[in-house]
Amino acid sequence: MKKTQVKILGVPLDLGAQKLGVDMGPTAIRYAGLHDALTFNGIDFIDYGDLYFRHTPDKHPKETIKNVSEDLSSLVFEAMKENFIPIILGGDHSASIGSIAGASKKANNLGVIWLDFHPDANTPETSPSGNIHGMPVAISLGYGYPELVNCAGFKPKVLPHNICIVGVKDIDVAERSFLDNLGVKMFTLFDIDRVGIHKVMDDVLNKLHHCDAIHLSFDVDVLDPLIAPGTGILSKGGLSYREISYVMETLEKAEHVDSIDIIEINPLLDEKNITAELAVELLLSCLGGSFGDYERNYILGQKPSNYR
Repeated sequence: MKKTQVKILGVPLDLGAQKLGVDMGPTAIRYAGLHDALTFNGIDFIDYGDLYFRHTPDKHPKETIKNVSEDLSSLVFEAMKENFIPIILGGDHSASIGSIAGASKKANNLGVIWLDFHPDANTPETSPSGNIHGMPVAISLGYGYPELVNCAGFKPKVLPHNICIVGVKDIDVAERSFLDNLGVKMFTLFDIDRVGIHKVMDDVLNKLHHCDAIHLSFDVDVLDPLIAPGTGILSKGGLSYREISYVMETLEKAEHVDSIDIIEINPLLDEKNITAELAVELLLSCLGGSFGDYERNYILGQKPSNYR
């Protein structure tokens, strides 16, 4: 395993979604043994804790999300400049507005792997719900609320041919038209069933091979609820344990992931924190480490959860 340094940044945002609880995601991931797992695998880390912010209820959520995004983009940029891999613990997916902005500011040509059951490419005009956690892909491409689009003082953060959306199934009509018109590549669950996860990941890495940095944004709702029940939008037929393990191990072998979001874990909807435990295991796989049964027993001091 190559030597890796990471900086952990918690972003307890729940303003982009409707269900309460996702703001406790960073705490759930830490409680699942994140620090001990990193230490056990010899991965140096600094945990900056959670970003502090205050939301005034009479203001539109975009005002607070703007402030959080600006702060997060600066922290991600600084971490990458110091050769750390920033690990952003969400919170809802609006946190990726800031993390992608910071990664893009550091990179000359950023690639994004969007691992999600939803493309999150709505704009205020097309969104059925108005929830900002369904907009960060569009925002990063340069479309949407100007104060969010212009985070860190520039736009777009990623070019259409430099983003791959993987594991998607629940796609709004307007989103599909928007992404198709821009030429953004989506690898749906149907594609994965048809050609296999190995072929999909080969295509993703080939498509982004020219990028000098890769940002991975991992929404746990891309997973089958049987292995990851702790998220706000449960959708049948998501990625299996073996498929998501293959994704993370493939990315580690490519040695080309420079910043990571772990998003949309909701401990209020979880069962004995198994979704957060799985997220730690998958993060370790992506970093070249391990969080198997022996390590889990060592770290948590208990029998492993039966989620496989």
